[in-house]
This record gives sequence, structure tokens and C-alpha cells, in this order.
Amino acid sequence: MAFRVDISPRAFNDLDEIARYIKQQASFEQAEEWFNGMIAAIQTLEDLPHRCRVADESEELGREVRLLLYGKRNRQYKVYYSVQQTTPSTGTVRVFHVRHWARKTPNIDRLRELMHDPTT
Repeated sequence: MAFRVDISPRAFNDLDEIARYIKQQASFEQAEEWFNGMIAAIQTLEDLPHRCRVADESEELGREVRLLLYGKRNRQYKVYYSVQQTTPSTGTVRVFHVRHWARKTPNIDRLRELMHDPTT
């Protein structure tokens, strides 16, 4: 494990809201399976955090933000994260937002707010 994965409180809140929605629409078991699968997918960033594409918004943000996609087709979710390297092979992956792919992409100001929220 070269990178430490840090999931912000805001991102955990996003995950909880999505799991709650899945539970209401389907079942507790499906929500639990989704949640556990999402956490496992996020944890894979420990080894290869740079494998995911750079978000289009990165240039305007002035900081590299990456997107991990999780799920299939119309059930795909975007995990927004940044990588802060301390050495070429170590550092911290900071997950700061999770949303369904069909939801409107947050504007630059909102992404900046999510990235720098002192409570996250």
C-alpha cells in the first residue's frame, strides 16, 4: 500500500445518501452490497491512484482532480478525488465527492467548495 485513502466526511455523507436511496428503491441488501462494493473500489486507489482519468474541470480548478467510475451503465457513479504525493510512490488520495453519473456535474465553484471544505 503506497497511498493512504482519505474519504472526507462530505463524501461519506454522499455515500450514505445514495445507499439510503437504493434501500428505498430496492432493498437493504442491495444498498449494503452497493455500499461495500463502492468502498472496495475506492480502496483500490491505494495502489493505482493515477489510473483514472483526469476530470475536465481540473484545468479551471488549477488542480488535478480525477474521476473513479463505479457501477454499470445507468447505475454508474462518479467518485471525485485528488492525489497529493509526498514521494513518487507515496501520498494521500482524498475522496471529496460522490454522485450519480446522470446528475448534473457540479459547477467549478461548487467543486472548489467541496475540495476545500474545512469540515471534509
